[in-house]
Amino acid sequence: MKLSDLHQFERFRNDHSVKVLRHKDSRWDLWKLRNKGRFGHYQNRQSWDVFGSARYVISFIAERNSYAKFVGVWEVISKHKKGSKGFRYKTKELPGFKDLEGRLIVRWGEGTRSWAQWLHRQGNKDIVELPPPNYAMDFRGYYNFALSYEELAKIINNPDSHREWLRMLSSVSGIYILLDQRTGKQYVGSAYGAGGIWARWKSYVKSPSGGNALLKNCLKEILIDTSSSSFRSLEFLSRAQ
Repeated sequence: MKLSDLHQFERFRNDHSVKVLRHKDSRWDLWKLRNKGRFGHYQNRQSWDVFGSARYVISFIAERNSYAKFVGVWEVISKHKKGSKGFRYKTKELPGFKDLEGRLIVRWGEGTRSWAQWLHRQGNKDIVELPPPNYAMDFRGYYNFALSYEELAKIINNPDSHREWLRMLSSVSGIYILLDQRTGKQYVGSAYGAGGIWARWKSYVKSPSGGNALLKNCLKEILIDTSSSSFRSLEFLSRAQ
């Protein structure tokens, strides 16, 4: 299936004024910019005329290897050359694509250096993945993940879209670490009750302290600024043992 085969993009199928962009920038966490509402501002400042004569841009953020994850669609209102500082664009994000944000993944192909392409030429990419709504990420094993608080909340609050997470984390007890990446403070916790790790982490989503008096009173900074907090696995024990 191609990008233009999705009903949200059908309107662009025969439109020769649409560019597809694959953003990759080691200087910035582009998804964090998106979550903070600053991605449009970032995208609108380019060192060369990336948009060209495009009326619309369909934007992605680079994923592993030669893939890209969908961000949104913008209408180009105007552009201005800023001397030696490149080009500045004024854009307006189009509604109707929010349910695809962070879910739709396309195969960009071999030409990843060519990150701005016309949709009607090489930009009509193959769709390789479209997970359920409100999907955060695949379950990749007990010892192979670190979750931000935002990612954990999405997983916990949407169990139907994360059945593998629910099944696997409910079946184990274990030890885990909560890390405040801003301050470096850590809290090592354990979960051995009914519902395993899933039930314990679910309590953190309901309340930043998770109902834990020690965490609440002694390590107040952890999970208070949830944007800097992450959950990491240390040791798991099958509850069947």
